[in-house]
Amino acid sequence: TTFGGNHLACSAALAVLDVMEQESLVENAAKVGPYLQQELKKMPQIKDVRGLGLMIGLEFEAPIKELRLRLLKEQHVFTGVSGTNVIRLLPPLCLSLKEADIFLERLRRVLE
Repeated sequence: TTFGGNHLACSAALAVLDVMEQESLVENAAKVGPYLQQELKKMPQIKDVRGLGLMIGLEFEAPIKELRLRLLKEQHVFTGVSGTNVIRLLPPLCLSLKEADIFLERLRRVLE
């Protein structure tokens, strides 16, 4: 590859791994991710919640285009999409429980 084995790229990758270890980011994702999934499963508007750690998919019965637009414009929450009826959540590994609760509250607002 063009940058495979590049010294700068390898140094950057090692620095990222150091930060992940020092800030216990994998452990944080293992704590916050299941909490988020558990709380999301309590919302009757969501058909299915699936994922691993902080990579979460929310499946709805209907298309989610308007829901995503409302989350963005009204609640300032940016989400991804995976198909017509699935919202994809990919927050940073440093997402705190408090920040997860803020997201949950904003999602509830647009689901009402």
